[in-house]
Amino acid sequence: MTPLSLSDTDPAELAVDAIVVGLHSTDGDGPLLAPGAESVAVAFDGSLAETLALLGATGAPAEVTKLATLGTVSAPVIAAVGLGPAGNGNGDVLRRAAAAAVRSLAGAGKVVLALPTPDGEDAAEALRAIAEGALLGTYRFAGYKSRPQPGRRNPVKSVSVHVADATDKAAKAEAKRASVVVSAVARTRDWINTAPNDLRPPTFADEVAKAALDAGLEVEVLDEKALKRGGYGGILAVGMGSEAPPRLVRITYTAKGAKASVALIGKGITFDTGGYAVKPPQGMWEMKSDMSGAAAVASTLIAVAALKPKVNVTAYLPMAENMISGTAYRPGDA
Repeated sequence: MTPLSLSDTDPAELAVDAIVVGLHSTDGDGPLLAPGAESVAVAFDGSLAETLALLGATGAPAEVTKLATLGTVSAPVIAAVGLGPAGNGNGDVLRRAAAAAVRSLAGAGKVVLALPTPDGEDAAEALRAIAEGALLGTYRFAGYKSRPQPGRRNPVKSVSVHVADATDKAAKAEAKRASVVVSAVARTRDWINTAPNDLRPPTFADEVAKAALDAGLEVEVLDEKALKRGGYGGILAVGMGSEAPPRLVRITYTAKGAKASVALIGKGITFDTGGYAVKPPQGMWEMKSDMSGAAAVASTLIAVAALKPKVNVTAYLPMAENMISGTAYRPGDA
């Protein structure tokens, strides 16, 4: 997981590889710098927005324009990312912008994001979105890379978000939450991106169970014998055509003093050919992601264990591989 930190030092004075600033679009007068870039603008004698416009920047959402600073600030590169019109800085816009900027800076060691974090009720949402986006921008699945690809730059090594007070408890809590959430997203993506022959139901169940147990959660895994004893005919039927038997994973989070309970169910079909109702060939390769529901729910429980909300949560993850064979379930079977 890429390290995330908060900084209240003037971004123009930080020893980082790049500074990310926001840029708003206008109706035709050229882009405007968003709040957070004031000190950087001063270092450019007020001409930063105009210079970025000459490079083609418009402030369109998630558009990234990079500029060499030539010593005007400590960082060698400014990355201006579009936020759309002023007043359009909701959480989703900031999240996408932060991710786009950080992805564009692959190869850099440390990046600071000086994007708008308004005061008041919107401050927490803005900080959370920027932090999540920055970390999501560093994600890369490299599970099958045996050697580096020539010319491909590694993701940014660490990110920092500029805030008014880096010691503020609420800000630190948002940064921690962002790290937990993005870690869960990355784990989910890794499972989804794993080839289906490497993540068949027993293997998937084992990996989920290990991750959940490591997080301190209660886990129960039902194998094909337990499923038969328990009368789980649906899961068994879907998995009849595969040599890899089905599983049902139950994960439980219990909060002390909780008065509410939530149940989550995630579909874990590690590959779905459609059985005898076979899928069309054009979309068959996508059927490996039919287990994404189970991946997302399992990762959610692991995130819940880290965030410790005062609510009980139970997850059910039915896992099977829907294949065609002489033993496959047929439409109309009893």
